[in-house]
Amino acid sequence: MKKIIIIFLLIVPFSFGQSTADTTFSVEVNLTVSPLFSFFRDERIPGLKDRTAVGYGGFVRVMWHPGHLLAMGLMSGYTFIVKDEINLNNISTKELNNLATARLTAIPLQIAVSMQSRGAEFGVGMGPYLMQSYIDYGTVALGKRLELGLTFFGSYVFSVSDLIFLGPEFRLLYLSYRGIISFMPSITFHLEPLRY
Repeated sequence: MKKIIIIFLLIVPFSFGQSTADTTFSVEVNLTVSPLFSFFRDERIPGLKDRTAVGYGGFVRVMWHPGHLLAMGLMSGYTFIVKDEINLNNISTKELNNLATARLTAIPLQIAVSMQSRGAEFGVGMGPYLMQSYIDYGTVALGKRLELGLTFFGSYVFSVSDLIFLGPEFRLLYLSYRGIISFMPSITFHLEPLRY
């Protein structure tokens, strides 16, 4: 009898308050596109006082949603952060003008974790960004490096059909080394190509 009471006391508290788990597992694909508003900790280029920039970006997020609040997956995409023109007054040649063009782009290669419930999703992408800088002054100089960053995202989607959803998404990107913070008010296109 004591064993039955002990088992009852151990099982009953854990059975209350727990809802039946949704046993539908799914693979979800999110596509987002948006403008990008970036703020730089330091000058973008020497002598340029403006520390803000406008660009654009698109992301793809593939998530495995195992029938609970938690979803896990991978995230990538492309962000065009800034394009600047550099005035080279001290250099004058007959072949080249005095303006050079500099661009900075980033490609996230991140692991994503999110919490999802009733159309709302909040999560974070963690991992490197492949930073690419271009300088064009007659010839193109290309520089690449991996830089750790975080991508925070939150969205709410509305059903278009049983497997297709659409809604707003807000992203915040943080690149630690360069001190760049970017805001992305986005539209997300959410697909569920696989349910099991």
